[in-house]
Amino acid sequence: MDSEVARVQIEDIACLKERKKLTYLLDGLYGSLAAEVNQPPVVLNLEVMTGHRGSTDKLREISVKVLERMEIGDGCNIIAATTDNPTKFQEKFYWVLIRSFPASQA
Repeated sequence: MDSEVARVQIEDIACLKERKKLTYLLDGLYGSLAAEVNQPPVVLNLEVMTGHRGSTDKLREISVKVLERMEIGDGCNIIAATTDNPTKFQEKFYWVLIRSFPASQA
């Protein structure tokens, strides 16, 4: 199984390097993905963060880590981000346009 995960990650990294206008979508409980118009999205990370309650520091820490792992750590290809708490993300990636949606009260 590990070889399959590695193969998919290598393919996803190659795909992401070709894209220049990514939107970064981040959910404070489960993970993140990168999307571009007319292209399939790429799942960057799946991580249950329920114990951290989606704290902004933890979201930023995980975002930086996953973007580096997927070789888009400088964020220069990200033009927008969608999250329910953009504060700490915007401190690191200040040029990214942020749209904040309130967390659902389910």
